[in-house]
Amino acid sequence: MIMAAAAVRRGGSEAFFVGSQIQRRQMKIMGMTLLSPTTSSPLSSNHSNFISSSSSSSSSNSNSNSRDKHKNDDASSSFRYINDALAFFSGGSSISSRDKHKNDASSFRNIDDALAYFNHMLHRKPRPCIIQFNKLLSTIVKMRHYHDAVISLSKQMELAGLSPDSYTLHMLINCFFQLQRVDLGFSVLAKIIKLGLQLTIVTFNTLINGLCKAGKFGQAVELFDDMVARGCQPDVHTYTTIINGLCKIGETAAAAGLFKKMGEAGCQPDVVTYSTIIDSLCKDRRVNEALDIFSYMKAKGISPNIFTYNSLIQGLCNFSQWREASAMLNEMMSLHIMPNVVTFSLLINIFCKEGNVFEAQGVLKTMTEMGVEPNVVTYSSLMNGYSLQVEVVQARKLFDVMITKGCKPDVFSYNILINGYCKAKRIGEAKQLFNEMIHQGLTPDIVSYNTLIDGLCQLGRLREAHDLFNNMLANGNLPDLCTYSILLDGFCKQGYLANAFRLFRAMQSTYLKPNMVMYNILIDATCKSGNLKEARKLFSELFVQGLQPNVQIYTTIINGLCKEGLLDEALEAFRNMEEDGCPPNEFSYNVIIRGFLQHKDESRAVQLIGEMREKGFVADAGTTA
Repeated sequence: MIMAAAAVRRGGSEAFFVGSQIQRRQMKIMGMTLLSPTTSSPLSSNHSNFISSSSSSSSSNSNSNSRDKHKNDDASSSFRYINDALAFFSGGSSISSRDKHKNDASSFRNIDDALAYFNHMLHRKPRPCIIQFNKLLSTIVKMRHYHDAVISLSKQMELAGLSPDSYTLHMLINCFFQLQRVDLGFSVLAKIIKLGLQLTIVTFNTLINGLCKAGKFGQAVELFDDMVARGCQPDVHTYTTIINGLCKIGETAAAAGLFKKMGEAGCQPDVVTYSTIIDSLCKDRRVNEALDIFSYMKAKGISPNIFTYNSLIQGLCNFSQWREASAMLNEMMSLHIMPNVVTFSLLINIFCKEGNVFEAQGVLKTMTEMGVEPNVVTYSSLMNGYSLQVEVVQARKLFDVMITKGCKPDVFSYNILINGYCKAKRIGEAKQLFNEMIHQGLTPDIVSYNTLIDGLCQLGRLREAHDLFNNMLANGNLPDLCTYSILLDGFCKQGYLANAFRLFRAMQSTYLKPNMVMYNILIDATCKSGNLKEARKLFSELFVQGLQPNVQIYTTIINGLCKEGLLDEALEAFRNMEEDGCPPNEFSYNVIIRGFLQHKDESRAVQLIGEMREKGFVADAGTTA
């Protein structure tokens, strides 16, 4: 049976700590007496592929990064609450790696042993029953990576005259879905119907889970509705799988509605269901609603897990609610739920984005003292913190430590360090790292190219930047709007307007549509060069492209008109801002007032200063009549 929980766990949060022995040690943290647990290390296993086209079904790792920065005035001092909540673990409590995971395949050293045993079973006299073969196939499925092997073995069974039962066919559906062959999975469903076997909740759960894993959420919802129409009542796994699918495509409201219907139908949500909804609400920045569901969950007697707490801690940190996040961390640990690599990584990431690299270092220290091994996300987050502070030497040291520890850098790690070198204007080392990434078998992505192109443009090395752009195209990497904007800005700042316009027109012939950033770059450059005719043409083109000029573009064109002494036209454009639903800001007022004063038109300047003050804006030193 396919468990919906497997579809929900992501971002490394499947690394639960199990098999723990509790070492009771009372310590006072933030006025709370906590019990310090010592637990075993996360469980994981890796195997090589058996058949060339096999696809892995393991949960994908992603780490939710905070996008918005809401800093409290006392955020810097508040960070200590997070580390205080972790500090008591450094006194000797560590996570042991003694316990080893043993699955049902423990009797087989590898896939070859399992295949040899299958061959032995197939030729035994008398031949074992289908149940024994199903057990073996199930064991191979649990090894992962060998789904196509299971399909091949099931064909051999049929050729040998061994008819599959319902359990065998459900395994086959699952294997086809894991290999992204939804069509063949449904062909097995047709076979189940043809053989007269009953469609059960297991059948529907297998199909719905497979569709969701393949990203076919619409079809999964349709199948769910069909299942209900057939009188087959969904269970907690069915609901959770659909809810998780809806959350993944951003349909949190629909997921919440189904969550409510689930309870009304008498199907009680489990910890995975609650955690899925809570995580989605936190990602939608609806943390208060997530906390309400968290409280309701506990009132219903459902114990939160590490995934639940990680989602809430990140959600609270995103709003700089450090005390609340600290309390959540304390609550989690008081329940003997140990922070895992995801917990530590998200804390390090938040601290670094808030500019508190020192606190992030403290989290890393505590983490290693507890025996939790940092992963590539952990190291990359701290490297990013150093890069944001232009401490590229420290970032590089950490990068080297990561490699020494056997943690292989990914493209994201390289991009962070390349960006750090570019910010520090050490472009030679940035280029060397870019080439090293390729040498290591990694393929640079759009961020890699954009970062290095921008670094070259900032130093005026436009020929190299353009060569890299052409190299990017030759390697099949399609530039995005950011790529073109970087090059346009580079050409314009160096006065190469002809090159800029050639690039701009070339981009317009592609699938990309120019945005406001590009028009602002070009309008600003043409105004500064005194080419108002071209600036006006670009400004008019905005409306043709369906773009509404913003304050920045209006202010740029007004500034250009003022510099050329076209004050009436500048004032007309200024008045049009309000009519176009783009009211001028303080900077706009200062620009046009300065223009009038520079051309000795003090009467209109004074009038505008009066308007400005009525709106609560402040005139700068250069705009006082």
